[in-house]
Amino acid sequence: MERLVFDAAAALTILFAGLMVMHPHPVKSVLALVVSFFGLAVCYVMLSAPFIAAIQVIVYAGAILVLFLFVLMLLNVGEETRGRERPIQRWLSAAALLVFAGLLLGLLRAHGASAPLSFGPLSGDVAPLARLLFSRYLLPFEALSVLLLAALVGAFVLAQREKGA
Repeated sequence: MERLVFDAAAALTILFAGLMVMHPHPVKSVLALVVSFFGLAVCYVMLSAPFIAAIQVIVYAGAILVLFLFVLMLLNVGEETRGRERPIQRWLSAAALLVFAGLLLGLLRAHGASAPLSFGPLSGDVAPLARLLFSRYLLPFEALSVLLLAALVGAFVLAQREKGA
């Protein structure tokens, strides 16, 4: 039963991630990404990682996607308009997708069955994770926060420029 729930959540995650990429309306794409993030959180719970699942829902599905929606609505982005058709891009993207899928399936066949699903004894203690995050990975953590702040300021500047023009 657990495997069925995990597979359904993984399929839902992949389906809505694809819908997010393919949909021409940006707000609907962000909403599809919300569903994808919740499916990913279910996968984390099924892999006995409830803390990562909670962080996934609170940080990504909560804060980051609200930021994305805020920026989209601030910029007032409409539906994507289709330009002239470029068949070479369609063929190249289809070829790249097939190559990626083939490599992924080959990798899963070679190493997927031998990977253990158990991670040993799990403790609910987050102190080692916090210690690692704020010591060894402090620079990438802070760089990500600066990058998100720069994206927000850039969106605000673009919105102000459109209002003034």
